[in-house]
Amino acid sequence: MLSLSPIISRFQGWKLTGTFVLGSVLLFLPSEICSQQADVDGRQECVRLGPIEDPPADLPSPDERPELAGCSSYDLYFGFGVPADSAKARKCAFIERERGQKRPELVFGGAGLLAMIYANGKGVPRSFDLALKFACEVEGAPAENARRIEHLLRLQQESWAGENFNLCDDATSGLMQGWCAKLREDLVQVKRAKKLDAITQTWTPEEQRAFKELQSAANAFFESSSRNEVDLSGTGRAAFEIEAEACLRDAFLEALNRFERGQFPRYKPGDPAKADAQLDALHKRIQSAPNKPIEFTTVTPEGILSAQSAWLRYREAWIEFGKLKYPSVPPEAWRAWLTQERVKMLQVWIPDGT
Repeated sequence: MLSLSPIISRFQGWKLTGTFVLGSVLLFLPSEICSQQADVDGRQECVRLGPIEDPPADLPSPDERPELAGCSSYDLYFGFGVPADSAKARKCAFIERERGQKRPELVFGGAGLLAMIYANGKGVPRSFDLALKFACEVEGAPAENARRIEHLLRLQQESWAGENFNLCDDATSGLMQGWCAKLREDLVQVKRAKKLDAITQTWTPEEQRAFKELQSAANAFFESSSRNEVDLSGTGRAAFEIEAEACLRDAFLEALNRFERGQFPRYKPGDPAKADAQLDALHKRIQSAPNKPIEFTTVTPEGILSAQSAWLRYREAWIEFGKLKYPSVPPEAWRAWLTQERVKMLQVWIPDGT
């Protein structure tokens, strides 16, 4: 049986010290940024580059602009909800750039995406000069910008011919930590959705409807837990929240895979009542000081209580779904399993773990 607690505990109680790996992106926390400065002065390099004209042939034509109204270069480049199309992504990014680079949603859009497109040669001839031009337009932490400029200069000197240059390669700021975590999760979510579709495609319409209700309850709990039961201190808080929710979603999919293989939760008589008693005791301890943050984190008893309400609905949805999809499994087995896992999640907020 899959245990959620080792996954969740990775995110709860994190402090702002050291470096850690988020997906494939090395993220630097504030205490280490000073030691990660680039060897070049990004501003001087941008001045040295001088003005470079946008390639007229790469811009969207007047006829194409209406079709691209309201487009998202992020979605078009990575293929989120639409087929990936580098040419459309490039034209869309030029339009986004015209609208204004300062909007938060243009971190992976506008000039930032154009820097990636020209560095990777995606749908256009590779041009490091253009990649540098657009990278110089990206607003961000000075150390981060300098590292990115230095990175592109190095790739240019090496005549690099790859396709995986990414703004996240040189992330140092809390803002980019969050956006890079979002990108990673969006990419993983595409694969996750395909796996879920493969599992459920042969289910009956009734089973699929019940599963949608379970997914709705699961989404509400995962979002509430990652928002209220993870220490969101510091500039990396967006990344912490996204990664915590991603781990819950991964655990949900892994559990479903196990159940589809016939590896169901096991329980002994009395397990559900025992787990309920443990959970009630934990909540009484956590809620004993309702206005006091837990161990100097952003987590509060009120937040945990909010997540607990969402979890109760999630548990009931699992039990109802389980009765329909896996009728051989007693409801008590689902109740015991889910409650035991919830106890493990909450025990990290009790100093002695009891």
